[in-house]
Amino acid sequence: MNNKLVMAMLSSSMLLTACGGGSASDDTNVTPEAPSNIYGPLATGSVAAPNYVYFDLDAMTVVNLTEEQAVTDTSWDIAFKRTGVYLNNANSDSPVSAYFTGNNSDFWDGETPVADKFLNASADSELAAFDAVTAANIPADNSLFVADVMHNIISDFYNYNSSTHQVTAADDKYYIVNSDGQLTKYRASALTQAGFEMSDITLQIANQGADDLFNAETQLVVDLATECGLGNKVFVDLGTATIVTETQAWDLSFTCNDTNSGSDFAMDIAEDATALQDFTNEITGISAEALPYHSFKANTYIEKAFDAQPWYAYNVEGGIPHGIYSQYGVYLIKTATATYKLQMLSYYDQESTSGSISFRAESLTAQ
Repeated sequence: MNNKLVMAMLSSSMLLTACGGGSASDDTNVTPEAPSNIYGPLATGSVAAPNYVYFDLDAMTVVNLTEEQAVTDTSWDIAFKRTGVYLNNANSDSPVSAYFTGNNSDFWDGETPVADKFLNASADSELAAFDAVTAANIPADNSLFVADVMHNIISDFYNYNSSTHQVTAADDKYYIVNSDGQLTKYRASALTQAGFEMSDITLQIANQGADDLFNAETQLVVDLATECGLGNKVFVDLGTATIVTETQAWDLSFTCNDTNSGSDFAMDIAEDATALQDFTNEITGISAEALPYHSFKANTYIEKAFDAQPWYAYNVEGGIPHGIYSQYGVYLIKTATATYKLQMLSYYDQESTSGSISFRAESLTAQ
């Protein structure tokens, strides 16, 4: 993949708007070199078929990996998938982390984008903001750098008392699971702790009916001490509120400990299921029309550092409908060996193809 952005066929302002496009001057056939610190456009797929592009900041090049390989590979530092920016956390001792310098804060009025700022900014106009960031801007406090963090959507179903070291069920924490076309709301109403494991757990399960409302709760007691003696995992079908085998349709699982005498303090949903935390217990049902607007997540999901300081504004007033406009924010990216500055430039290539990421990047370590 060619990582350098050839810019002769378009002006920087056109490249960085939702329109894209542009044309070469009629009186020249010369194609000048792109600036050496601009990379892209990197094709991250379509809405229907998105894909990751993994990038090594040390070598300033794309790393060709599958998603499975990327989970444990440490050669890449930053990845892009449509508007998402991901940091490598394969090295748990030194995960890649980011710090937002706070430049162009005037592009926002609270949470509202200031239209003229986003619409009139370009790679050329914001080059000075990028150049202004030097090694002197690297925070001395490393805690200001934030890494991507993996989470389990089924978390906080128990309370831990740090004084007594006892664990009890958090019976007010509700979860809604979407699995095999069935919506189920459930909670853990009781559990028994046996040393560092759970010996049993009681679930209150309410399936959604045809009226798009959750039914009354059905109780299921999962005897983990007994069930773990039969295998390495225990499986629950929420639709029938029963314990099942791995070969049957299941929605929830518990992983047994090494001695198969109980379960770890964890619950997992099936790979093809998603879940939503409803810790305020406000959701009484979800219609098919409303389902896409709820933040259902897979069993494990990433809380991205870039989500706290998004690099773009969406659907800016007066701009292209549903367009993505960069704030031209400058981020510091810290790896195990160096610190880099990065400025997101565009979401589009010269044919206006969305998901085509371009950015500036330079090392600050050598400055």
